[in-house]
Amino acid sequence: MSLRQDRRAAQAAEIRAIVMKRELQRAGSPLARLWRRHRTALVIGGGMAAGVIVSLLPVRAFARAGSTVGALAGMALRSPFAPIVLGWIAKAQEQAAPDEADVAPQRPVDG
Repeated sequence: MSLRQDRRAAQAAEIRAIVMKRELQRAGSPLARLWRRHRTALVIGGGMAAGVIVSLLPVRAFARAGSTVGALAGMALRSPFAPIVLGWIAKAQEQAAPDEADVAPQRPVDG
């Protein structure tokens, strides 16, 4: 392909992407409006529905899920990669929270 054909193909792809983005926004807007209007009711109703569903599950299911999660956590902590992962998590948290010592309080300017 020549440079001109490449540019035309790129422009056509860009136009298709813009059209698809607008169609996706139009398709998602009714859900967004519903969420904005009834956010509290949806959150409370969803919590209640989840509670009802969970209450209908047998206790044995929770016991199995808990034992599986515990076994996986134990295996992960006994792994030779555990110190590396825990160090990575600690470093990420350290970088996410700015040090208070680095930020000097601003004083009002006398004028």
